[in-house]
Amino acid sequence: MKDTGSMAMQEVTGCKLRNDERAVSEIVGIALLLAVVVMGVGIVAVTIYSQPMPERTPQVEILISASSNVVNLTHNGGDPLDEGSFYVLADGTRLSGPPALYGGTWPWSIGEVLHYSVDSKPIQVLVVYDGGGGAVLLKSATISGAAGTAGPDVPARPGGGGGNYTSPTFDSQEELDAWVVEQFVEQLKGNSIYLAQDLKNQDNVWGSTGFFNFTLSDDRTYLEIAKNANDGPDKYNFTQGDAMSIHLTNSGIRFFAIGHEGWHISAGDVTVYKNGQTLTRNNKDYIKGGRIYGYSNFTSSVVITTKTGLQTELYINNTPIINGAWNQTITLTNVRPAEPTLMILDISKNDPNYFLGTADSITGYS
Repeated sequence: MKDTGSMAMQEVTGCKLRNDERAVSEIVGIALLLAVVVMGVGIVAVTIYSQPMPERTPQVEILISASSNVVNLTHNGGDPLDEGSFYVLADGTRLSGPPALYGGTWPWSIGEVLHYSVDSKPIQVLVVYDGGGGAVLLKSATISGAAGTAGPDVPARPGGGGGNYTSPTFDSQEELDAWVVEQFVEQLKGNSIYLAQDLKNQDNVWGSTGFFNFTLSDDRTYLEIAKNANDGPDKYNFTQGDAMSIHLTNSGIRFFAIGHEGWHISAGDVTVYKNGQTLTRNNKDYIKGGRIYGYSNFTSSVVITTKTGLQTELYINNTPIINGAWNQTITLTNVRPAEPTLMILDISKNDPNYFLGTADSITGYS
C-alpha cells in the first residue's frame, strides 16, 4: 500500500519549491531592473554634471596697427590671453604661424605687443577668441591713415584688470587728447620716482653703473657713435630682433624713452653691444645721437647714486619726500621706465642731474 501521506508531502514540497523558485526569480528580476535603472540614472547624472561650465569671454582692450609687412596688436588692459586661445584675421585670411611677443611672456598681458608678419597692409583686422564655447569677436578694426593705425593709440586705464569695461566715447579730437593725457598722468602718478639735484661742480655728477638691455622691434633703429668725444660719429644700423646693450661705468648719459621707443639718446664713456658683441670694438664709446624706434624685453641693472649736501628734490608716486639740501647718498637700483613707458635720465657735468621713471629699490631718503 502506498504511503499517501508521504506522496502528499512530496507533492506539497515539490510545489513549494517550484513556487519559491518563481518568487526568487521575480526578486532577482526586480533587483536587476533596479540596478539597470540606478546605472542609467548614474550615467545620465555623470553625463550632465561632467559637462564643463560655460567659459567667460575675456574682457580685453586691444590696439591694432599695421604696415606693409606686419600687424601689431598691443594689449591695452583687461584680461590676459593664453597662447592659442585666439586668432587673427587679416582681410578674412587667418594669420598662420606664431606671432612674435615683445615686452613679456605668455599669457599676453597689458603693455605687451604681438607682431604678425603679413605680405601687405590689410584693410580690416579681426581678433577672434575661441578658447571655449564657440568663436567670439574680441576686436574689429579698419586700418586707415598713413601710419596704418586703427583708432586712437591710447594708454590702458589705470590698474588694467578684467571685468566689464566700456571704452569711452568722445565728441571731438580735443576731448580725446585731453583724456589720453589724463590717463597717462594718472598712471605715472601711481608708479614713478622723480629725483633731481643741482650741481655745484663737476665732482657732483651722479654715479652710474650697469646695463640697459633691449630687444629691438624695428629695422630703423640706429646709433651715431664716435671713438672719441671730439671725433665725428659713424652711423650704426640695427635690425628687428637685435639685442642691444649699453654699459654704463660712471658715464654721462641723456636718455628719453616713451612708448617702448628711445626718442633721444646721447652718452659718453659707455660701451655698446650688439647681439653680445661690442659694436665698435672700443672700450669706450661716445653716442652722439640716435633713435630706438621700438624695443621690448627692457631689462636694467643700472644703479644710480647721488652726491651729498646738494639741493635735492624727490617725489615717489607724486608724493613729495625731499625738497632741500640732503646729506645722505640716495641709491636707485635697476632703474627703468615707469608705466606707461616713460623714462627721462640726464646725468651730465654741466646740468642739474635728474631722473623720472621707476626702480626696483630706492634707499637713502629716510
